[in-house]
Amino acid sequence: MLTSHTHVNNRDLIPYLNDTQFEFRDSVNRFLEKHASADYIRECDENKKFPKELIEAVSKQGWFAVSLPEEYGGIGSHMDMMAMLEILGYHSVALSRYWNMNVNMIGGAIARFASENIKQMTLPGLAEGKTFFAFALSENGSGSDAASLKTKGLIEGEELVINGTKNWITGALQADYILTACRTQDTKNKHDGISLVLIPSNTPGVSISPINMLGGHSIRTCEVNLVDVRVPKTNLVGDLHKGWKQVMSVLSKERIALGAMCVGAAQAAYDLSANYAMERKQFGCSITNFQAVSHKLVDMKTSIEASRLMVFRAANLLEMGISCSREASQAKFFASDTYMKVATDGIQVMGANGYCTEYAMERHFREAKLFQIFGGTNEIQRNIIAGDLFSGK
Repeated sequence: MLTSHTHVNNRDLIPYLNDTQFEFRDSVNRFLEKHASADYIRECDENKKFPKELIEAVSKQGWFAVSLPEEYGGIGSHMDMMAMLEILGYHSVALSRYWNMNVNMIGGAIARFASENIKQMTLPGLAEGKTFFAFALSENGSGSDAASLKTKGLIEGEELVINGTKNWITGALQADYILTACRTQDTKNKHDGISLVLIPSNTPGVSISPINMLGGHSIRTCEVNLVDVRVPKTNLVGDLHKGWKQVMSVLSKERIALGAMCVGAAQAAYDLSANYAMERKQFGCSITNFQAVSHKLVDMKTSIEASRLMVFRAANLLEMGISCSREASQAKFFASDTYMKVATDGIQVMGANGYCTEYAMERHFREAKLFQIFGGTNEIQRNIIAGDLFSGK
C-alpha cells in the first residue's frame, strides 16, 4: 500500500535540496495532513468557498513569509519556497495558487521594484498573512498578447486616473491591493509605455465580479472594472512607462513555481489512482495485475518524476543567478501537461468512481486544465523555448 506523499523525503528524487529543506517539506506535509483534509478541500470546491481557515492556519505557521526579504519579516530562500510549494500543491491546489500569487509573484515584484514606503506598507503584513494581493494584467482582448492591454493610466498632477477592465484576475475578492498593469504612454512599441500601479481594492471606482469557471472554485477568478480610479503617483511600482520589462523579469520565477505546484498535484492524483487500483478487485484480482492499468500507472509515475527533476533543475539555476527562461518554460509546460495527463488517466483507472465527486480525481481533472492556460499558455511556453533554441540560427 502506498503511503501519503511517498516522495516527501526521497533524496534520490530531488538532488537539489539540503537536509533542512527536506525536514521543512516533511513538517509542511504533516501539518497539511491535519488541516487540509479531503472533506474540507471538497467542501470549499463544491461551495465556491474561500479556504479562510486553511489560509489562516498556514499564516500562523509563518509560511507566507517564505522567500520574502528578512527586513520585512521574510525568511528562507527561493529553494525553500520550491521545497514547500510542491507540498502545498499536493494537499490543495487552491492553497498553492493563492500562496504563489501573493508571495512569489506580487510580493516578489514589490520587494524588487517598489519604493521603500510601499514595501513597508505591504510586505510585513504579507509575511504575517494579513495583507493580500491580486495581479491585474490580462484583459479580454489581451491574454497571451498581454502587452496589447488597453487599460489607461492618465497622469493628472500627482495622481494617476485609471480606466479599464481586467479579466481572469485570481483572488481579487480577498485582495487588499490590486497590482495593475496600465498604459501610461502611447508608443509605437506596445511593450513600452506600460506601468505597474498598486491600487487599494476599496478605492472608489473599483468593482470586482467573480467569473464562474470549470475549476479553481475556492480561489475565485474575477473581472475587475476600473472607472476613474484615482491613486497617488507614489503608488507606482517600479519605473513609470517601464512596467513591461519588470513584469517579464519575474515570470521565470512564476513558471518554475507553477511547475512545482503541478508536480505536487499530479503526485496526489497518482497516489489516489494507484491506491485505488491496488484495492480494486475485478475478475478475482487487483486491477494492477492488468497490463492496461499497470502501464498507465507506470507512465504517470515516470512523467511526474521527470517533471520534478525539470522543475528543481530550473529552480537551482534561478537560485544560482543563471539565466533560465528556457528551463522555466520547459518546466512549466511539461509539468502542467503531465498533471493533465495524470488526471485524465487517473479517471480512466478509477472508472466511474474517478468521474464521481466523492473522489478528488474529477477535481484534479478540472484543476489541471487551468495550469495549461494561465501563467502563459503552454503554446506560448513552446514559442519561448523555440525562440531560445533557434533565434538567429
